[in-house]
Amino acid sequence: MREIKVGKNEAGQKLKKFCFYYFKGMPQSFTFKMLRKKNILLNEKKATGDEVLSEGDTVQLYFAEETLADIRKESETARFLPKLKDYPWMTKDVILYEDADILVLDKPFGILTQKGTKKDRSLNDALIAYLLEKNEITPESLNTFRPSVCNRLDRNTSGIVAASKSKQGARNLFKLFGEKDGRTTQKIYLTIVHGKCNLKGHFDRLDYVKASYGNQAYVWMRGGKRPQETLRLGEPEPIWTEIYPLDYRKDKDISLMLCRLHTGKSHQIRVTMQHYGFPVAGDPKYGDPARNEKLDPDLTGQLLHAYQLKLPNGTIVKSHIPDRILKYFPNAKEKADERITKITVG
Repeated sequence: MREIKVGKNEAGQKLKKFCFYYFKGMPQSFTFKMLRKKNILLNEKKATGDEVLSEGDTVQLYFAEETLADIRKESETARFLPKLKDYPWMTKDVILYEDADILVLDKPFGILTQKGTKKDRSLNDALIAYLLEKNEITPESLNTFRPSVCNRLDRNTSGIVAASKSKQGARNLFKLFGEKDGRTTQKIYLTIVHGKCNLKGHFDRLDYVKASYGNQAYVWMRGGKRPQETLRLGEPEPIWTEIYPLDYRKDKDISLMLCRLHTGKSHQIRVTMQHYGFPVAGDPKYGDPARNEKLDPDLTGQLLHAYQLKLPNGTIVKSHIPDRILKYFPNAKEKADERITKITVG
């Protein structure tokens, strides 16, 4: 028999919904059959499934452990519990903000947000390891709610990633990142681009599509001729980016730029800057290989950093600007903060 104690993330939902998730590999009829046969009890009493769970309730599952493992397909991979010691970069400096429902993390360069293969180690796994170490979650609670990052950055883009610790946190962050009109949010990035870039203001006249193969995004001016290679990629969507120049280095012919996202499409800043003729330095996909090589033969990955995020509760969180940007612009923080104070919402 396995007993599950209902926590705040499970409270407020019906028992049957809880069971549907717990046995998500099985048809819903399985849950109702097990309730009728008293293999599933609520507080040691027969239940119909329509009962609303309260924090502190207990759900009893009268199955042998081997049977449960088989029903839920609890393979060794599914039972994988990350250990904090395996993520040496997950230091206190990575935790930018934390409350009961939300964590904001400062993702280092070169780290995956979410794993692509079983062997990968990701920010999401480090988040789970951190919360397990703090005893804020348990291996059992992961069966009914799994804390998770709610926005993604490419491996070689550093900076702010927000994560939910609870279902309420997930709802709040989903609303934030799913907002159609970004006027009420602030998602601000710093980037270094090739050339003397004087782009300034709102750039909201681009259409965007992304191919599932090759992970390639395309943009073009709205109302203009659509690129031939995008004709089979579905209907385009509008993208909207605010762009401001912060500094220029003539000796390197590079510009430090501040970008505020009003829409959050994959590779949005990278493909937008490429479109206007100022590719992000170091970008292996949308960049200029010859200029990247000239800037630094050892440069790996785009010089792009998620610097600031405004949370649903109004809190503004800023990340640590990495050395790979400060190397070229030591005054990046001062320049960025000065420009941010001039950005108005709406």
